[in-house]
Amino acid sequence: MWNNSVVVTRPQYYRIKLKRIPGKYRSYQPLPVTRYSPLKLRKQVEAFAIYFKREFDYAIREFDAREKDPYTAYLFPDPHANVWIGACCFRPESYAYDVDSETLRWIWLHPYHRMKGVLTEAWPFFRASHGDFFVEPPLSPGMLHFVLRHNRASRFFGYYEKLAGQSQFGFVNGISKAEH
Repeated sequence: MWNNSVVVTRPQYYRIKLKRIPGKYRSYQPLPVTRYSPLKLRKQVEAFAIYFKREFDYAIREFDAREKDPYTAYLFPDPHANVWIGACCFRPESYAYDVDSETLRWIWLHPYHRMKGVLTEAWPFFRASHGDFFVEPPLSPGMLHFVLRHNRASRFFGYYEKLAGQSQFGFVNGISKAEH
């Protein structure tokens, strides 16, 4: 017999809140955010870094609004709804890989806005701004597919192909699925 006194509530932990874009920042292009940007913008990037951490079950948060190390983050707008829908962060170097290149360390887009051309549209801008940057693993299957499709001319393309081959044989980003 069921106990009718049990109330099931929805955890706030997984709730995604999209904030309105202030008028002066409305654009169709991703908005650059650096350590010198207003704290309000850095806090918004931090919120998306928290969503990234939660979704991929990372032990650490990839971005802190008050950090002093150099970076260029970007906030992705939905110009039709005037809300921020995601963020990414470039660093001068990789955290875990020995590459001499700027690195896209993380990216998170609201699930509704994935596979809708947001990153495809921004990619040429990122390549023009950051050159032949390294996309740091681990990569989700969707991101690996995207990188293989849009980075054929990259000096890192062979590395991404290797990652794709490993994921087909029971490995994801060099780690066997049994080790997860």
